[in-house]
Amino acid sequence: MPNGGSDCCGTCWFNRTNRGHRDWLEHQDESIPPYCEIRDLALKDPFYTYCANHPHRRPDRDPIPIGPVVHGWDRELLQPSPDTPEIRQHLLDLLDGFPRNFEKDWYPIGSGLDESVILQLGRFGEKRAIRSLERLAADGPDFVADAARAALARIKDDG
Repeated sequence: MPNGGSDCCGTCWFNRTNRGHRDWLEHQDESIPPYCEIRDLALKDPFYTYCANHPHRRPDRDPIPIGPVVHGWDRELLQPSPDTPEIRQHLLDLLDGFPRNFEKDWYPIGSGLDESVILQLGRFGEKRAIRSLERLAADGPDFVADAARAALARIKDDG
């Protein structure tokens, strides 16, 4: 497969080319240009483009955008997360269900769903996340605690 990982937009059910399926080899329609339906984003290089909504991270098909879209081997920022009240509430709900809401994220490469949610709440400066983030910073696994501390610092810097 000519891509930078199986968690790319080229294999995602939100890529219009795949007609709502996650197995691009069977469902790809090359007459339909690659386009992310939940982010309103044309995908110039879908096999090197990624986000936290991919089926490997959200196998229950979560259509609410989580975190940014990244691109390339280094996964550089391509598009920041959209910011709406619905998206913020969804991220808070996911965080409040830690770790249960993150158990199906099995993909070992790149930022995990939990880290994406935590860091995005920090980028948004979402003060309603402070209590949960403080709990995770004190008692979470190391990588989660580190992300929670980074998010808390950003929220507190936003004042």
